Amino acid sequence: MKQHPHTSPAQDPGSLATIGWLLRSTADLLPPLVLACILSCLTRFASLGIYLLAAAGIAKVIRLPGLETLTGLSWTWLILIIVALGLCKGALRYGEQYVGHKVAFLSLARLRNKIFSAAEYQAPFDARSKNSGGLLAIATRDVDRVEVFFAHTLPPAVAAVLVSTAVTWWTWAVFGQEPALLLLIAYVVVGLVIPAVGVKSLRAAASGQARVRGIQNQILSETLAGIDVIHGYASGKAMQARFSNAARPVEAQALRAGKITGIRAALSQVVVWGSLLALVVMFSARNDLTGLLVLAVIVVPSFEAVRTVDGFIIGLQDSLASAKRLYSVAVGLPQVQDPKQPKPLPAEGILEVRNLGAAYQGVTVLEGLDFTLKSGEIVALVGDSGSGKSTAAQALVRSIPSTGEVSFGGVDVAEVAAAELRARMILVSQEAVMVRGTIRENLLLGMEGVSDDELMSVLAELGLESWLKAQKDGLDTKLGDRSTRLSGGQRQRLALARALVRNPAVLILDESTSALDSASEQLVLTAINNRCAQGMAVLMISHRISILGEAAQVVVLREGVVAESGAPADLLADSNSLFSRMAVREADKILPMN
Repeated sequence: MKQHPHTSPAQDPGSLATIGWLLRSTADLLPPLVLACILSCLTRFASLGIYLLAAAGIAKVIRLPGLETLTGLSWTWLILIIVALGLCKGALRYGEQYVGHKVAFLSLARLRNKIFSAAEYQAPFDARSKNSGGLLAIATRDVDRVEVFFAHTLPPAVAAVLVSTAVTWWTWAVFGQEPALLLLIAYVVVGLVIPAVGVKSLRAAASGQARVRGIQNQILSETLAGIDVIHGYASGKAMQARFSNAARPVEAQALRAGKITGIRAALSQVVVWGSLLALVVMFSARNDLTGLLVLAVIVVPSFEAVRTVDGFIIGLQDSLASAKRLYSVAVGLPQVQDPKQPKPLPAEGILEVRNLGAAYQGVTVLEGLDFTLKSGEIVALVGDSGSGKSTAAQALVRSIPSTGEVSFGGVDVAEVAAAELRARMILVSQEAVMVRGTIRENLLLGMEGVSDDELMSVLAELGLESWLKAQKDGLDTKLGDRSTRLSGGQRQRLALARALVRNPAVLILDESTSALDSASEQLVLTAINNRCAQGMAVLMISHRISILGEAAQVVVLREGVVAESGAPADLLADSNSLFSRMAVREADKILPMN
């Protein structure tokens, strides 16, 4: 079976590539983002206007020359204009925040949808990326942190550039080259040079903290899943220590980042107040108190606009670290990709497996598996734990890369879309995972066109009808997190019912009756035999011999290879066969398997 290659995304995509992906992913939201930038600029200019009129008021009181246009205004008009600018500034600021955050939250919704779509497309994940806590951190906290890029980066950056440019040009036009050049240098240092100090360290710290969040989320997820075991073994302190120790590798980076942030803030203050002092010296030499007053009151708010660059650069590093993790997930490819031109799969046919093999991280765990499964037949795949049975099941439904040939109805399953293949061949695993929701939702999982009577009929086949009738809400009974309201046997039967509702051509049962008592197991076997009589083929994977009596063929795996195969009766008749010794061992629990 030829598999389409799996290509992993870049583990550390560049910042420019990540920003480009963010903008492309939210391209239709760019117009309101531009509006937020305009409102941010207008807010800053309104603030400058208030400060300028305040300077005019001071000049009016002490009768300084040079501001006749403004000092000539009456106090009533001066106050009215300041109040009007203040109200406009408030409205503009509100508009900037509203539009900016609306764009940010819409963008986050788009990104979260992309991550969920990517996770669905890439599932099931390989061993290196199967980290539910890490994926949860990406889908929640990392997405939320990208909000900084949209709401707190572009509008302040645009405002910083336009305000500093406008103030520099106006200073040049009114007061000459020297003060303008001084302000330009100060703006460049505060807005570009200082934010570049320690960027690599800040980026490394942000990336490290993002990784730690994923690890800690995984630890928390594992802890909650096994909370009973942890309490039972009094391991709470050990898990707390494990959670704390996960952050140890990045503590030094975080401390260094904190020091760099403090140094940058101090340098910004030095430049701002140093510039003001230089202006005092410069205009004192000119004996121009009016010019000094005007520039002093304008420079302070203009520097506030520029200093926001340093503020959001710190948050931007964390935001970009999270965005890179999002990007890596969003552009990732599944382990086994669909063909570019998938072939249709027949509704029924013979499943033929030839020389099937698989490996995990370069280590072969299955090779040379051969069998044929006809409609209405049961083929059993048996062997000790770790013999490769579950690997074979995953390879058949193309959940993992594999070698060899697998065909159904004469069509190579590698040339079929995974969704269509898994609709014809359904794998029911031992885990029997239930989602948070009602019993009906768990049985259907989005499937349409199935009536409640059909659901009840399948549940009755599996011995769940009386249990369901005892539930007050019937099919609308809600299952809690990790289906804690169900026993292991109930979960397994519900998982099997979910598969039978879909009437698959091939049903693969991977230890899916391991938690059942003998009476429930017999009900399940009866239901399976009834479906086989209607044409459904079954591959039954188990290490329990007692449930394999109806199998047409038994394939025994040992350490990933076929040790023997044949009809159950023939293998049992041979006292030297592995299958026979497994049966004896199960019967009396005495003889070891050599």
